[in-house]
Amino acid sequence: MKSKTGTIIALAIVALVFTTIFLFGKKRSNAGVTVTLRLAVSPENQRDFVIRQAESAKFKYIVGTKSGVKPMLAQKLSVKTVPNTSLAEARIDVISKEDGQRYVAAFLETLQADCAGQAQVTLAQQAIE
Repeated sequence: MKSKTGTIIALAIVALVFTTIFLFGKKRSNAGVTVTLRLAVSPENQRDFVIRQAESAKFKYIVGTKSGVKPMLAQKLSVKTVPNTSLAEARIDVISKEDGQRYVAAFLETLQADCAGQAQVTLAQQAIE
């Protein structure tokens, strides 16, 4: 009799744990807006330097903090060269267009400050969709 009661209690605890995980488990971020920035770098031979600066974890943290974008989203910033052009392209997913606008402002301000001694960075094109 005691073994049946113990088994039932153990099964109830396991069911409770799985139900809790199912109901309150980690929810994915609702990133629904993509921000795409095309950056012109002068002099052009500093483009790789600018990309390395923008891809650093410290840069992503600072821009995310300044703009109010969730840290998990801010760390997903990707920066690459645009084929057959002298531009660099940065992409990030954010929750709203307002977040995107704040992110663009913080991104440009921070990147221009970080690269001031070696390169001039200007916004060539912007899309918040």
